[in-house]
Amino acid sequence: MKLPIEKILPIALCIVFPALNAITTRGIINIFDVDSLIWFRWAAVSMMLYLLWILLDYISKKAETYRFLKSIIAATALLIVVYNIFLLTPLFENKNLKWMFVMRYFIAIIPFLIIQYAFRANKKVAQLELEKQQIQTENYKVQLEALRTKADPHFLFNSLNTLRTMVRHRDPKSEQFILSLSDFYRQTLRYNESTLIKLIDEVKVLESYLFLMKNRNEQAVQVSIQIAEELYEHQIPTLALQTVIENCFKHNMMTSKIPLYIEIKSADNYIEIKNNVQPRITSSSSSGYGLENLKKRYELLNIENGVDIESTDGHFLIRLKLIL
Repeated sequence: MKLPIEKILPIALCIVFPALNAITTRGIINIFDVDSLIWFRWAAVSMMLYLLWILLDYISKKAETYRFLKSIIAATALLIVVYNIFLLTPLFENKNLKWMFVMRYFIAIIPFLIIQYAFRANKKVAQLELEKQQIQTENYKVQLEALRTKADPHFLFNSLNTLRTMVRHRDPKSEQFILSLSDFYRQTLRYNESTLIKLIDEVKVLESYLFLMKNRNEQAVQVSIQIAEELYEHQIPTLALQTVIENCFKHNMMTSKIPLYIEIKSADNYIEIKNNVQPRITSSSSSGYGLENLKKRYELLNIENGVDIESTDGHFLIRLKLIL
């Protein structure tokens, strides 16, 4: 596991600063021409600088006001303690070293504070960016939920009216119609919390929906489904296929003499839905959440060109992108 720069840099600085001090005072040529006391002093000063870093970092995180002043006071207190400990050792036999140590100790405070401030600023920017992304994600979820739950209430009313007619005429398909209607809404509720759904599950929901529509319209609609099995594990926005098929029914007239033909097939990583164009005499109201909302759902999932529409005089083609 990689160590973060906030952990590595303080250690590196605490080792390098005494080395730079030795180079500037003794020169590069005779830097290694030293006795063991110099190495001991180097190690001791490095440890002291690391303690200084930890102390300044702690003060800067905990102090709400007068942060710089409190840092100087804490650093001075640490200096007094360390200085008195060092006096008990042979590290400061030379009096000049004492003053040099004190001076460079306070000089080291400045870059330490600057670097720690940069770290805090960088963390704050990263935290703000993360919070911004989280807010955007929550906003996307809310928008997706709103778009996904705009189901057409007329479908249920029309289905119940169809069921009433079938029961009145003692249609033998009444029981199967009830089962399909309950199955459709059970599956719809099951996947209601899902933004995406596997293609195989989406097709099952669609088949229940189509059974209901075919019974309502008898021979007025004919549907062909040809989807490659290897694509069944791919995903698609929940109820996307039903949205497109619902759009076909809403904008086209259909009779037993002039049926509506709908072809659903896979092509590469797309699902194509094609129907013959038979415009209604009176335009349908814009109930349901429609193709525009489906496009918006793809956009909120950061998927470009999720819905492709081609229209000719005789046919209407919609291509939905599958999500790997």
